[in-house]
Amino acid sequence: MGEKSIECKLLKEVRQRKKLTPEELRKITEIAREELQFLVRNNIPLIPENYVLWFDIFCYLKENNLKLSDLEILGLFKEKYPTSSEVEKVLVEVESKDSEDKELLRRISGEILEEIDKAIKNLEEHNENLAEKEKSIKEAKENIEDASVKGMVGEILNEVRMIREQNDSLRKKLEEANERIKKLSEELEEKNREASIDFLTQVANRASFDRALTDMVNDFYRRNYPFALIMIDIDDFKKINDTYGHQAGDYVLQELARVLKGQLRARDIIARYGGEEFAIILPGVTFSQAIRIAERLRKSIEKHLFKYKEHEIPVTISVGVAMMREGLDETSIVEQADKALYLAKRSGKNQVKTDLDVELEE
Repeated sequence: MGEKSIECKLLKEVRQRKKLTPEELRKITEIAREELQFLVRNNIPLIPENYVLWFDIFCYLKENNLKLSDLEILGLFKEKYPTSSEVEKVLVEVESKDSEDKELLRRISGEILEEIDKAIKNLEEHNENLAEKEKSIKEAKENIEDASVKGMVGEILNEVRMIREQNDSLRKKLEEANERIKKLSEELEEKNREASIDFLTQVANRASFDRALTDMVNDFYRRNYPFALIMIDIDDFKKINDTYGHQAGDYVLQELARVLKGQLRARDIIARYGGEEFAIILPGVTFSQAIRIAERLRKSIEKHLFKYKEHEIPVTISVGVAMMREGLDETSIVEQADKALYLAKRSGKNQVKTDLDVELEE
């Protein structure tokens, strides 16, 4: 049995088609239930990475109607993922499909909620019909004189009442499940948002930026859509930390991110690239527009009052600008912007330099 044969055909088809049928939803739910029980039973941590890795195994078992012991299933896992590099490969592939998988998950959640809403509505309609029938039977019972027939009608009324009570109980449980799923969906959205945001500055984090940059590069080559990349570094940030303390340094990072964000358009992407460095993607701009925006950002920081407790902290930034051009990729455009940033630092800080300035220097 080779690695290629141990795969989940169902999930593959759903991802390609971008649509989920009720039958496929039922199968995925059954597979997930079996997988969860196995992970709990074998003390395997319930983390997203393990759900991803083990789902293919249990989907494969389901699709091939295989009944294996836990030991045999563990052996199957080893066969599919013989080395740590194989595991990493799968997780990297999943990360690259992250947005479409989240969209699929949102669709599954939405379809589950839709089905529950339908079930609740059907139960309510059924109960209304039962109530009408119960009323009719009660009225008919009043006109029955035969004791035995009247007793039988009474039993029928009791059965109708019991069915109605059971329906009410089921409807309440469905409504509770509906609320739980909605809450879980909201929590999932919040977790996804948190996973894309830098905790301190509340702008995009490095991973989120990397995904956005890849999308922009692909868009550039697919439909020649221009964009510029700006790299920003806080001048003498170590001195700020040493002079005013690390809490003051955190304040400067937070306030600087807020000020920069306020100067940008809604479609621009600002991220904390690392430490005191920020990256900004400007979609659909020309080279001259990118330089003007970069200069505006530099001036807004230079003029802004950074006040922490009783201290007024002077803050400036050095800025590097690079335009996306033919032959560049995600790595090389960052390198171009970084070179421009380092040139701004070498030239005295608190200024804007571009990739063309770097070429002239060389």
